[in-house]
Amino acid sequence: MSKVARRHHNGKLDMVFEPRRGYTRMPHVFQQPPLKASRELYEGDNPTATVFIMESSGGMVAGDRNDISIRLLPGSKARIIQQSALKVYRSHTGETCVQSIDVELAEDSRLEWMPEVIIPFADSKFQMETTIRLEKDATLLWGEIIAPGREMRGEVFDFSSLKSMMKIYVEGELLAFDSLHFVPENLHLHKIGLLEEALYVGSIWLVSEQVDDINLRVIQEAMNVGDGLRAGITRLAGNAVHCRILGVNQWRLQQEMKRVFAELSAIV
Repeated sequence: MSKVARRHHNGKLDMVFEPRRGYTRMPHVFQQPPLKASRELYEGDNPTATVFIMESSGGMVAGDRNDISIRLLPGSKARIIQQSALKVYRSHTGETCVQSIDVELAEDSRLEWMPEVIIPFADSKFQMETTIRLEKDATLLWGEIIAPGREMRGEVFDFSSLKSMMKIYVEGELLAFDSLHFVPENLHLHKIGLLEEALYVGSIWLVSEQVDDINLRVIQEAMNVGDGLRAGITRLAGNAVHCRILGVNQWRLQQEMKRVFAELSAIV
């Protein structure tokens, strides 16, 4: 009996936010399994809409694709939280899983993307493309965490390839381009100048008109580095800040990421 070819999952999630009667609402949403968005949630009188993104299939497998589109109209404020870590399973066909995220922030809008962990299983192939476009006075706070694999099962950089590309445009001009491309078979990641002893890579991006009010030295000195955790934060041209954190322990890195994320969120 011949095997039935597996059908690729092509998840789609399009979300549009706009202010209505003092709160940010999500009046337009299109979702195609396995991607799904929760309804808007609010903390007291805070007008910011919090929405959880869910992936009902449990993870991505050879050739699967997720396309996420987020659009904030003028004055909107939204916080997007991934419900769980993104698991990328073994590519038994050699095909690459792709996740594309496209974000548009209109003037005076604000978006926070809370970081969760991307976990590439052994022999997996994954590519993530994130493009963010901001208008004047828009605010972005974005996080990302990449794991080496299922560390507790002994899978450390056993995936085939992982590529993450981040592009940020402000008023049509490229502000930042960050590309991480790991092919463990061809790279000695533990060498000096690469990851060395680090296993986890965390990134935080902040774009805001209020960046000049941030004392980066104070934030840097308050970071809980040491014991396998290293971090650096820098100011970019164009009202932006970038923070990179490397760690050997997932829990420690996540806790520090959340702390820095919350500190920057409170300032801007």
